[in-house]
Amino acid sequence: MPISAHGRVAPRAVLFDLYGTLVSPGSASARAAVVRAMAAELGADPDAYVAAVRDSFDERARGKLGGLEETLHALAGRVGATPAPAAIARAAVLRLSFTRRLLNAPCETLSVLGSLRQAGFPIGLVSDCTIETPTVWPNSSLARLMQVTAFSCLLGVRKPDSAIYLHAVARLDVASEECLFVGDGGSRELTGARALGMRAVRLLRPGEEEADRYDHDVAFTGAAIATLSELLGLVGLAGSPSRAAPAEDAAGAPR
Repeated sequence: MPISAHGRVAPRAVLFDLYGTLVSPGSASARAAVVRAMAAELGADPDAYVAAVRDSFDERARGKLGGLEETLHALAGRVGATPAPAAIARAAVLRLSFTRRLLNAPCETLSVLGSLRQAGFPIGLVSDCTIETPTVWPNSSLARLMQVTAFSCLLGVRKPDSAIYLHAVARLDVASEECLFVGDGGSRELTGARALGMRAVRLLRPGEEEADRYDHDVAFTGAAIATLSELLGLVGLAGSPSRAAPAEDAAGAPR
């Protein structure tokens, strides 16, 4: 791999997390409000349905409950509701609309991804997500920039399982050691990437230290950036090196 302007080994490809990295996951209160609105359509107790949605994340992120309407029906049944198909369809519209809003990527994200593509970097997405994300993904602003996607709910595996990373790596036709992975640290994704020989960088925006993340990667102590634009400096395109970044070898392991 070539050497970047900052003396580090530059990657050949970049993999990204989605929620909390490229786009906001939405606040806990906003997510709960949507689920409560869905519960109203489904005739389910709002508090019970919010809990059912929260507690089923692992199942949903592995695609175990099927499509969106199947998922909504299954969760309604768990809290004693028996919604009609029309009610399930209305609840699905609420969930899909919320997800579309989340996937409206900020200008910084689109600019950084565009710069990477223009410079010839293959880029891919590795996301722990539920079925509504790949459902609306093709019409998102990110879809035209991202060359490959690895959605957990379609593959049946979640980060930090090596299979989800390797799915993206194989489709980009690079070695895992040639990849840089960028994420906010949910799902223990950073240590998972590093275990495959990738260089891993945590995106930790100011004020998001206490963000709600599933399986937060507390063991990761590697490089961190405060804005996505700082990534361009790490790959030798522009900007400045990351803050709080320990010395790393080519495989991304701290020395």
